[in-house]
Amino acid sequence: MGTKDQVGISLCMIVRDEAHCINSCLSAARPHVDEIIVIDTGSLDNTIELAEPFTDELRQFTWIDDFSAARNYSLQFATQPWTLVLDADEMLSSQDYARLRQLASTDAIDGFYLTQRRYVNSPEGNDAMWKPISSPDRFSKNYKGYRENEILRFFRNTSAIRYSGRVHEIVDMTITQDRIGVSEIIIHHYHENSDNDTEQHVMRNLRIQENLISSNMATSRDYLSAGAAHLSQTRRFDKAEEYLMKAFEMGADAGSTLEALAETHYRNGQLQQARTIYQNLHESGLGSTAVLNNLSNLLIKAGDLRGSAKLLEQLLDLGIEDQTRKERVQQNLDALRQAIAGQQPNSDH
Repeated sequence: MGTKDQVGISLCMIVRDEAHCINSCLSAARPHVDEIIVIDTGSLDNTIELAEPFTDELRQFTWIDDFSAARNYSLQFATQPWTLVLDADEMLSSQDYARLRQLASTDAIDGFYLTQRRYVNSPEGNDAMWKPISSPDRFSKNYKGYRENEILRFFRNTSAIRYSGRVHEIVDMTITQDRIGVSEIIIHHYHENSDNDTEQHVMRNLRIQENLISSNMATSRDYLSAGAAHLSQTRRFDKAEEYLMKAFEMGADAGSTLEALAETHYRNGQLQQARTIYQNLHESGLGSTAVLNNLSNLLIKAGDLRGSAKLLEQLLDLGIEDQTRKERVQQNLDALRQAIAGQQPNSDH
């Protein structure tokens, strides 16, 4: 354990069956943090043996379908003034560890958002959040792109800052807004264990969330996540619609909730309902650029080729980083323009 000072950092992790990645994570972190606390929640592989040489505290936690409980258990063993939370399939660069030390010297901020960069090889459908990798480096490995989101993972070690939410746990609620800062530090996030893939994660979380829903303990985030899970995995569109409507009523983020609801209607063949929601999202400036693409498709089905082309023009004007997607949108626009030209009165047969 390192010497405690005002910029000392405790790395706190909860793990389970992470033998494929934990050595890489801990060996990269060990030179840059003052202590490492690892809480195992029931590994059946050799995660514990691999973690032991790197850790100051290595303990077991009986899994109770509650990520916050496990996270908070890990926090109680931290002795340094600042806490960094990582998953076993995440890494920081040495330069960003140095930047953490700089952040820790402040008195004005209690927690910082870091940027979680989740590497994926291809966008899912019209995923407007997916960014292609233009300059590969050792962190991007052989991935073609990534998605990013801000996540509060570096915060002051105080009993007042604790996690909430059984799934998609966050500490944001326990830090006042004026004491939260934003950094440019990147958490490189991988998801490479074929035995512990995204679908299994989603279904595990859905089971926890539906238990919360049946117990009247679910938050708007739980309803939103459960609705998205039914949309993407179970294809139970009735459940997806029910949960997403509830999430919206409870005040979940309007853009993401309504966009998921529109997609639910779209996939379920309820095209008029989907079109109405997409139209409202577009007019109000909410939702991702996928709204433009999906609404364009729906206008084609409704026979409004000019309206559809106008939306694709707007989409191209906004800029599409993924070259393949950009070319596909341009091809669709060119085809629409040809179809519109064929509808001109002097071209009628």
